[in-house]
Amino acid sequence: MDLRVYLQELRDCTGYIGKTIDPRESYRSRKRGIRRTVVSINFTGERVQALLGGTMKLWAIVTIGVFIHIIFFFSVFDVFFATPLVTGMEPQRSPLPPPAKRLVFIVADGLRADKILQLQPDGKSAAPFLRKIIETQGLWGISHAAVPTATRPGHVALTAGFYEDPTSVAKDLQGKEVLFDTVFNESQYTWSWDTPKFLSKVTGGNQERMFSEKYPGHMKYLAGINAKDMDSWVFDEAQALFEKSKTDQILSTKMAQEQILYFLHLGGLDHSGYIVRPSSPLYLEHIRYVDDGVERLVATIEDHYDHDQKTAYVFTSDHGMTDWGAHGDGTHDETLTPLIAWGPGLRKPEKETQKYDDGLSDAWGLSHLKRSDMSQASMAAFLSALVGIPFPMNAVLPVPDNMFNLTDHEMAEMMFANLKQLLNQVRAMNAERQKRSIKFAFSPFLPLSPNNMVSIVSHITQLIADKQYKTATEEIKSAISLSLKGIRYYTTYDRNSLWFAVVSGYLGWMVYIVSLIYEDQDNLNVPNQGTQLSRRYKGMIVLFFFLLSISTFVVLYVQHVVWTNFIYILLPCPIWLAVCLRFDIYKQIVGWISSIGPHVPYLMMTFIGLQGCVLGFYYKQVMTVPMFVFAVWPWIAKRDQLEQKQLFQWSASCVIVGLFPLIPVGTRELQFDLVVFGGVVAVLTACLVIRSFAKRQLARRKLFLIYGFQIVMMIVAIVIMRHTASLAAHDKRTPLVSQIISWIILVIGILEPFIVTTDIKCRLFAIALGWMAPYILLCISYEALFMVFMCWNLYMWIVLETSLRVDYKEVVSVAMENGSLCDGKATPDQANSATKFFESLDFATISTQNTNGKSRQSLVRADLRRAFYAINLVIVSLFGTGNITSVNSFDPAAVFCFLTISNPPSMGLIVVLKIATPFILIACAMRTINLVTNAPQKSFNLLYIGMCDIIALQFFLLVSDEGSWMQVGATISHYVIFQVIHLVLMLLIGGSYILTTCNICCFKPR
Repeated sequence: MDLRVYLQELRDCTGYIGKTIDPRESYRSRKRGIRRTVVSINFTGERVQALLGGTMKLWAIVTIGVFIHIIFFFSVFDVFFATPLVTGMEPQRSPLPPPAKRLVFIVADGLRADKILQLQPDGKSAAPFLRKIIETQGLWGISHAAVPTATRPGHVALTAGFYEDPTSVAKDLQGKEVLFDTVFNESQYTWSWDTPKFLSKVTGGNQERMFSEKYPGHMKYLAGINAKDMDSWVFDEAQALFEKSKTDQILSTKMAQEQILYFLHLGGLDHSGYIVRPSSPLYLEHIRYVDDGVERLVATIEDHYDHDQKTAYVFTSDHGMTDWGAHGDGTHDETLTPLIAWGPGLRKPEKETQKYDDGLSDAWGLSHLKRSDMSQASMAAFLSALVGIPFPMNAVLPVPDNMFNLTDHEMAEMMFANLKQLLNQVRAMNAERQKRSIKFAFSPFLPLSPNNMVSIVSHITQLIADKQYKTATEEIKSAISLSLKGIRYYTTYDRNSLWFAVVSGYLGWMVYIVSLIYEDQDNLNVPNQGTQLSRRYKGMIVLFFFLLSISTFVVLYVQHVVWTNFIYILLPCPIWLAVCLRFDIYKQIVGWISSIGPHVPYLMMTFIGLQGCVLGFYYKQVMTVPMFVFAVWPWIAKRDQLEQKQLFQWSASCVIVGLFPLIPVGTRELQFDLVVFGGVVAVLTACLVIRSFAKRQLARRKLFLIYGFQIVMMIVAIVIMRHTASLAAHDKRTPLVSQIISWIILVIGILEPFIVTTDIKCRLFAIALGWMAPYILLCISYEALFMVFMCWNLYMWIVLETSLRVDYKEVVSVAMENGSLCDGKATPDQANSATKFFESLDFATISTQNTNGKSRQSLVRADLRRAFYAINLVIVSLFGTGNITSVNSFDPAAVFCFLTISNPPSMGLIVVLKIATPFILIACAMRTINLVTNAPQKSFNLLYIGMCDIIALQFFLLVSDEGSWMQVGATISHYVIFQVIHLVLMLLIGGSYILTTCNICCFKPR
């Protein structure tokens, strides 16, 4: 290093600005100076900046980004869907005798309201007994389920009275207990026949008062069992209980008590919906079977209790199901569940006086009968009121008042007890929040201050004592409405601070990404504007953020907030510290902005395109537009630089891929013959490509053997898939040998590309073949066909960008001088032929050359187009593999080749692998284009990540827990899905390098 440069750097680092340093200074003095420099840097922002700045490797940035985005992913649940469970409240119940002594609560898992309530084309009902109940004895309506529409959240809402937060659901998947109050805890005795461990996980499983029987283990199979057996087991066990009571005096005494519950969870319909779909005759036949079972059970119970008219019956469902047999989201098919109730204290059929806008009553032939709807979480209060047990202490919705046939006094007392239970929650939440808050910072819900609550209770008590029951009921309703506002106020008390922390973290991360991209560009640097930020000020910045973090931590610790809130609120501190320490770079960016004018149209077009990607999650047809635009673009802008054959193939591939988002969602039927057709097309295409390889003599015989083995694996995958589908259609399980072969194909398909040469075309072809075989095993419809066309489009994209590499001056001069970046045999004239140039490249060679500094040092406008096209293609692939922009897109039939036992975590991982397979191919194609065009890898990938962050932030801002459950479900689904996609894409930045460059045993071409 030049001595003057060294001395200048030394003066800048140690702060000796302006001090003269003698070049002849002794070695010991210089050593002391350097030591002082190192010590100073360790205690200032210089070292922190070095750790967080542009010297970081791409892998380190991506690793940090993955960690940050995992936090962003989980933050949405704590920000919008937290459910604090408060304790220490007194149970509340009506002091008057209840309408019923006992309750039979039947939940038909996965039963849609329309399938049981509507009339069939022949004018008959699929459930004649329950239809007769509606018309002659009881009430009917719709129980509106909430997101997520799944078994456990639905049962929690039905029996505990609140919508469980996703954190508790995750604990359930891990096998952990989440205890809270339910109608089962409050009952005198409960007999239940339900899914394994549900009751024990949410109640603690009090064996002295709650007697729970679980489904036999073999009923966990997804196929190979008769779904009706699951329900027949429940009915048989219930019948056996009443038979046993005839000879067991202790059991008979318990069953004669008041305030007892019989809980029957019928899981067969959910299973049938997975296998045969809700619109099939077999599903309707299963409903008829359930209806017969309910009729027999009611007759048995009435006989046992001598028709004492003290048994209430409630029939409902935990969630519905889409036409393709899925659930989890907020569509009407999933959230509209039936409600049929009859017995003492419940109103009889009445003439309808209210007109509903949804038209469901007319469609189901029930417009002449009064309809009583409720929110699913109101069911717990409804059940409690029927048998006179205390209301579940954490229930957040009141008892519906339009379903009872009670005196005004009974109604007033019942609702008053419900009000006191809600007020107890407000009081407990207030106390808990006040205990966890700094005194001067706490802001209570003023309309329900302790004095106000005492006044409300006293006033209503006096009205009831004065027998002004109607007036008291009106006052109670008003107070209940106020209580619900108070509960929501304390439930969302921390929302604003958490929301601000997450948004500021997002913004800080994106600002930081911009600085890294700018710093990596050689042609954008402009003279520094003014004095640079000194070491002293950088040290002050570090100290400020350090003190801010410590003080924030102390405040959060004093408030006893949950540990996740520490992460969300403290995360912006290190992010914005990294941003502030790069003040010098941002000054340069400000100076560069004045020259950005020519690029504004391109930036605006990219931003509009990203907005189209967001809109595409709501209206998937929108994603067809950019594909058609890309199909036309080269004909207008680059026609002179491209061969006509390339143009036609590119446009055709874009148009065909762009047609998939136009496929209606409702057509998601199991079409395994279409999977076979797609697999055959893939095999034939692979054979044609191998034939072209043979003509070019690019590989030795061993390489052809590998390709041949991969094609054989695809053929085996097609056979196994079709055989498995045939077995499932006849309700038979996949043979163990088929499952083993499927897992072997998956493992080999992933590993096989690593034994193929790193020649770009050979390796990409091996990757496509290797992942296609296991992908076929996961297909249920047109996905395999989409993959074939997408691979064609990706290949043409690579050829297109390779042809335009000279146009954008993106190939280093040495490549043009040598004629090839791979084998050095090509002539300079071959640079004009994209195909010949592309076929001569090698991943390992070109990657090494780019690493040695032969890549472009700056981004160009074309990189915006490439990054956006990759993102756009990722989103289009969501629709090519089915409508997976919602969490209800999962179809159990997709995993039958690998699993036949219901295991949600394993099934979820397999489905994620299916979704990610197109992303893997897109990532490999994008890496190929970056290498061919010599793009700066770090800058381009950061640009790609930043553009994804723009979409992710918008989805976070759109998340809401208000409005219809369909709207709520859409917002949360879109955010969760895109965050998962974003995480996968960041991981694939390194994964694509491994897939394309690494090898186990490379067979070199001749």
